[in-house]
Amino acid sequence: MKYSIKNEMLSCRFCCNTYDLEYIRSHFNEVTDEKLSDFDWVDRTKYVWEPYDQDYLEEFRCPSCGGKIVTKAFYGTAKCPFCKHDVIISSDFDGDIRPDKVIPFKITSGELAEKYTEYIKQFRKAPNEFTDKDVVKGIVGFYIPVWRYSCLCGEGNSDPAYKQLWVRDYPILANDTDISKEVFYTLLPYEYSEAMEFTDSCLTGFYASRYIIGAENAMKTADFEIKKIYYSQKKVKYKYNSVEKPDENISTEKFIDKLEGIKLDTENTSYRKLSYYLMPVWLLNIICDGEKFTFAMNGQTGQMRVDKIPKKSRFKFCYWLIFLIIQLLIAFFIAINLTNDMIPTLVVPVSFWIFLSYYAAKGILNMLPLKKAYFKPKQFVRQKIRSVKDYIEWEHW
Repeated sequence: MKYSIKNEMLSCRFCCNTYDLEYIRSHFNEVTDEKLSDFDWVDRTKYVWEPYDQDYLEEFRCPSCGGKIVTKAFYGTAKCPFCKHDVIISSDFDGDIRPDKVIPFKITSGELAEKYTEYIKQFRKAPNEFTDKDVVKGIVGFYIPVWRYSCLCGEGNSDPAYKQLWVRDYPILANDTDISKEVFYTLLPYEYSEAMEFTDSCLTGFYASRYIIGAENAMKTADFEIKKIYYSQKKVKYKYNSVEKPDENISTEKFIDKLEGIKLDTENTSYRKLSYYLMPVWLLNIICDGEKFTFAMNGQTGQMRVDKIPKKSRFKFCYWLIFLIIQLLIAFFIAINLTNDMIPTLVVPVSFWIFLSYYAAKGILNMLPLKKAYFKPKQFVRQKIRSVKDYIEWEHW
């Protein structure tokens, strides 16, 4: 069965019957939540250390045809290369590491394909890798693991110059192997109110991965950014974790840079809340001249992220120009030294020189200080990469 975005049901690819998620839960004994009722992600970080090898590969047997499936250890879903059966690796979503919520796909891949096609039409000289009609077949749906983090910073500080800082529902990317932070934070925000209790069934037909950035490291990274914002309110002499600002002339920003790696005091950070979500993203990665370009869409809201578009490469023209010059030099050298007796013996040497010139032209081209040219679409410039600042509310004592 495969999850249908339009119907929000599971559809069997053989008999075409459809089943809602409640029916699946009640008739197939699907686990809804294996965590204890008092489970808390923040408390769990105090006694659980979770190293995770990103390069480790795992091997599975397809439950449909018995074929061997090899996938990265952090992937929670896979597709059988033989029968195309969608496999959910439930061990990545069991027990304590089970996500709390999942935001299901609302947007189909066709909407990204349509918008991408319209967008790329405005660039007449875009490379063939972007204009090929089949390029949209590379669109893939991903469920991205994300930490939803909230906290209060500044509780206990009686200095009237400072305001309390509330961070509300800040999404922290928990796996940046499939999607970069730059891309993900351009697709925000998500509507948390539409999230539902996690169920394996909605993952069928999509790629999904578990977190590889654990809760402790996620909060540590967020806390450092919050710390910089909180202490930049006032440039005064203060003492923080036994590190004292030595000179009033040193900017707060430079002093804060020295504090990197030092966690916020527990007195300064309170009311921490952390939950684990899977969020939908459509991704289209295009490789052109060895460079990866990413176009993405928020699978819930339809927010689209576009990448820069390279102009048709001047490298090819320069390459063939260098290659032609080398060939003319070789031809000139042969012509001035050619005799009638040498003509039958030229077949192999000429083929060798053409082969050598091919790689010589590449080597010379790599040495030239040529810069790649890109179109500068307005939509690319206007895209906003959200940060923790967009999830902060200030409050006076």
